[in-house]
Amino acid sequence: MQLGGTALLLVLFYLLTRHAGVRTYFVVWAWGWLALLVALSAVALRYLIVPANPSKPDAVAYSLHAGYFLAKLLHLELLLAGTWLFCRGVRLPGRPIVWLAGATLLAGFGALGAVDLNRIMVVQEPVALLTYAACGYLTASITRDRRTMGTRFLSGASLALAALWGLYGLAFWERLLLGDVVTLWLRILPSYNSYIDTAAMVLLAYGQVVVLLEDARHETDEARAGRLRDVAASEARLKAVIETATDGIIAADHDGLVVLANVGAARIFGMRRRDMDGRVLLELFPETVRTDLERRLLEVRRSSPGRQSVFEVRGRNGYGDEIPLEVAASAFFGPQGELDILVLRDVSERRRTQSEREELQSRLAESLRMEALGRLVSGVAHELNNPLAAILTYSEQLLAEQPEGDHAGPLATIREQARRARAIVRDLLSFVRRREERREAANVGALVDRTVRALAADLDRQAVQLTVTVEADLPPITCDPPGLEQVFTNLLDNAARAAPGGRITLRVHRERDGLAIEVEDSGPGIPPHLLTRIFEPFFTTRGTGEGTGLGLSVSLGIVQQHGGELRGENLTPGPGARFVAWLPVGRPPSLPTRRSTPAPFHAPAIPAEPASEKKPRVLIIDDEEPVRSSIRRYFERQGWSVDEAADGTVGLSRLVDAKGADAYEIIICDLRMPGLSGREVYQWVSVSRPDLLGRLVFASGDIASPETAAFLSSSSRPVLEKPFELAELAAVVAQVRGEVAGAA
Repeated sequence: MQLGGTALLLVLFYLLTRHAGVRTYFVVWAWGWLALLVALSAVALRYLIVPANPSKPDAVAYSLHAGYFLAKLLHLELLLAGTWLFCRGVRLPGRPIVWLAGATLLAGFGALGAVDLNRIMVVQEPVALLTYAACGYLTASITRDRRTMGTRFLSGASLALAALWGLYGLAFWERLLLGDVVTLWLRILPSYNSYIDTAAMVLLAYGQVVVLLEDARHETDEARAGRLRDVAASEARLKAVIETATDGIIAADHDGLVVLANVGAARIFGMRRRDMDGRVLLELFPETVRTDLERRLLEVRRSSPGRQSVFEVRGRNGYGDEIPLEVAASAFFGPQGELDILVLRDVSERRRTQSEREELQSRLAESLRMEALGRLVSGVAHELNNPLAAILTYSEQLLAEQPEGDHAGPLATIREQARRARAIVRDLLSFVRRREERREAANVGALVDRTVRALAADLDRQAVQLTVTVEADLPPITCDPPGLEQVFTNLLDNAARAAPGGRITLRVHRERDGLAIEVEDSGPGIPPHLLTRIFEPFFTTRGTGEGTGLGLSVSLGIVQQHGGELRGENLTPGPGARFVAWLPVGRPPSLPTRRSTPAPFHAPAIPAEPASEKKPRVLIIDDEEPVRSSIRRYFERQGWSVDEAADGTVGLSRLVDAKGADAYEIIICDLRMPGLSGREVYQWVSVSRPDLLGRLVFASGDIASPETAAFLSSSSRPVLEKPFELAELAAVVAQVRGEVAGAA
């Protein structure tokens, strides 16, 4: 009976999983009933084989008893695992292999030395009682929203089985100890336990089946409710989209009456939305376009479903003015009938801005071209800064070491020309990027004299006769001296090229509240049709390779940055041309200034430590060998101990080795290097050696790029902009040493 009933239950469970959907807990229960089928088969085989073959060894009985017990324990374990999974939604704690090992040991213990099943039943009784009690407790304590008739029935059946196995334990203990069941009311249990087990098995399986069916129905109800919620949410979203759309949306029925209009449509036609409901659609448009609009709507209705027609039509706003409208028309065929759907957009603003857009596009094309040229100029200018840094530094050191003698003049010229080249590079960078300006009070006459002396050789080579007139007692002007020298150089160079072998006149005098610098030449003058273009970037009338077209453009920018004016004109009577730069006297507002007085050049010294103490140490990290060697030479002549590193990796290794008394007082690090960059060196120092942060100084040839500027601003460390002068280097070193001493 038990074998047959279990087999039928397995068939039923298989069919239910096919039709009610696969649920893990129910599959686990099905495996539990399969384990029970195996256990009952072992018992049946034991009663079929052992009595019929009394001569066979007891090992057969032991093996069958152990198999029965193991399968029965697996049955109980799977019932508990499935119930846990159903009630808690998670797997039973622990690993299945551990449960299997425990069941195997328990099965071996129960079958040990037992030819009959009494001892096995005694060992099995507490396991079954606890398992069924746990299943009953789990289903009884399930959350209120999941309590159903099936869960209550399953809980009751599990608790009833727990009570039954408690009685089984008493009965089989008496049989085991006394050889028979003495208690009268317990005597019936060992005799009819198979029938009782079959009935209990059916009740338990019935509860599991009911739980499965209720769970499937609950899932179906949830899915249906979810679909209804999705439909309601979709309708709400669609309504919100229609109501908040900036475009006008109108739906009209087959009679041409408006059945839906959103806020956008009411705004376009200057009406209230409720006043649009029920109106004739064509009446919203001027009479001149109604026939054409009706024809287009008819074509849309006759076209294939889902097709949309886009066209423009004249509409009328609330003031009676006609406005251009872009219409996207489509037809909707639904159960309630046919609808014309119109999406309208006022394109008045588009028409008004179309010409502006075309102009902006042309400006954008020009801007992109200038941006490409600017990137090229910026890259070339950045590459020039490293050699200029070495030239300027070396020339200043040599000039300081040989202030007198035959080499003093050439060295001074090299230094001045390096400074001019630096000004050119910075002006090129300012052409592509705005950078912070620094001003100082200077004598324009001295700047003119320095520029003329620098260009004397070039002017002699071109056989140009230069006349310079500087008005006496001119006031000083707050300016960027290298920048103004570049302006004077460009104007004189242009005049010399325009009048080779001719005459140039340079005059500086007062004009209005400032100074005027006039440069006249005896050349052919400027063609009248080109006067408006001479200050355009990259515009030049010279041949290929003879000019970049940036001289006058950069000069104009420098003069304007000083608050001045620069203009070009032809001499009347001619021939010849004149360029006039006007500069205001005084300091422009909100600009930093520094006052300098002419004096013989001396390389600024960095005081070394007293002779009795150890030399201060400096580390120079730069991938340019000339830059490193020029800085090294300067520091060594000031009594410092200098170490070099050609890249960030070598620099970090030196920083790791230098500790304690051997630590560097100053670390000068380039920002852009192959391999580890200066930014990565800063990050390493911040994390690994924060005590060295106050000694770090950055050097860079382009500090105006957005990325570099942002990093330098966040790091708050001093910066030497290549090419730098020794005075700037000395000032930064003094600043850093002062900060370190103050921190100490």
